[in-house]
Amino acid sequence: MAEQDEGKALSEDQQMALALDWYIAMWDEAINRGVAEQAMGMISLSATTSKLVKCFGRNAAVALLERTRDNINDGQFDFEEEK
Repeated sequence: MAEQDEGKALSEDQQMALALDWYIAMWDEAINRGVAEQAMGMISLSATTSKLVKCFGRNAAVALLERTRDNINDGQFDFEEEK
C-alpha cells in the first residue's frame, strides 16, 4: 500500500487496508518469534472484544460478535480443505 501524504486523511477503505496490513504483519512476526497461533488467536479475540466494547458500547459489540458467530456457523471462514 502506498504511503499516505502527510496531513491527508485516509478513506475508510484505505484505513481498513492499512490496518489489515499491519495486523497481518504483527501476527506473522509473533508467530516467527515463537508464539503459537492458538495463543495469538486467544489474545487477539480478547483484545478485539475489549476494544469493540470501548468503541461501540456493549450492545453493539454483542451484535457484531453474534453476526460473526453466525458467519462462522455459515462456513464463511472455513478453509477449503475443511469443506
